[in-house]
Amino acid sequence: MQDKFLLFLMLQKIIQTKYDLDVIGLIQISPRVYKVKTANHFYCVKIVDEKKLEVAYQHLNTLHLHHFIHLILNNEQHYFTPFQDQYIYLMPYLQEDNHIKKEMKIKTYYQILAYLHNHSFFMQHEEDAFFKKQYDDLFSLIQQRKNDYEELMREFEFRKFKSPAGWMLVLNYYRIVHYLNQAHYYLSQYQEIMKGKNEIRLSLTYNHFNKEHIFVSDETLISIDQMKINYCIYDLVELFQNQKDLYECVALFDGYLEEIDLYQEEKLLLLCLLSIVPHVSLNEDENNNIQEMAKLICYMDGIVKIFKKIEIDEV
Repeated sequence: MQDKFLLFLMLQKIIQTKYDLDVIGLIQISPRVYKVKTANHFYCVKIVDEKKLEVAYQHLNTLHLHHFIHLILNNEQHYFTPFQDQYIYLMPYLQEDNHIKKEMKIKTYYQILAYLHNHSFFMQHEEDAFFKKQYDDLFSLIQQRKNDYEELMREFEFRKFKSPAGWMLVLNYYRIVHYLNQAHYYLSQYQEIMKGKNEIRLSLTYNHFNKEHIFVSDETLISIDQMKINYCIYDLVELFQNQKDLYECVALFDGYLEEIDLYQEEKLLLLCLLSIVPHVSLNEDENNNIQEMAKLICYMDGIVKIFKKIEIDEV
């Protein structure tokens, strides 16, 4: 409690010193985020370990992109302020209507993603070594995922007590193998279409879907820490592979596809990545194991519908 009080005092002092704000109080929202109350306004201050966001945020400013929380400059005209052995940055505090339906949040997220990608696309030249490493890394990942599931099957085979989660694995193992084999197929198709090409299309990617970070009324995304330059499809992979609301995300996916014309090679790479089914961690907690397997089964059901929405030409 004393350490927390000291942290509050230090945060209050540095905000007053570096941002010329008269801080009345601080409320902790999450382990690294605090609501800041001043006489006239509310702000949020976030503690981060490094300034990796700085480059992506400079790109946002250079391209004059909207729909993202803006950071407030300190009195030294920097967005990041050293704080102990970390950094802080300050931003406005947004208040969202708690009654906004998640379908509206997901629809808004797709609209902002499409806006971000469309307004930041650029072509980048790459040497053959880049494509070889990309192929080798994905091939190794697929093989490692196969090995992981084979090991889980062997463990189940030798257990005296056959748990419900284990039976869920056994009954769906053929689907797991099918998708991993399919990942190999799409990887080979991607490799084939990239022969003779030396450019890839990149964009800014948000890379951090969370319904709590989508403010529909402001049409704004907060928590921009994970933004980076990458293939646009990695935003979709991150969304589909880490999202419990997969069915809603799949149903509204057309909104993104109507705005973004994915290249053939991007479609093949996306299908490859989505076919690499997520890893599941099974332990002594059977309730956790059942939840893990249920999420995996839900994922495999969902990507069937995604694949139907992505039209690819024969290579």
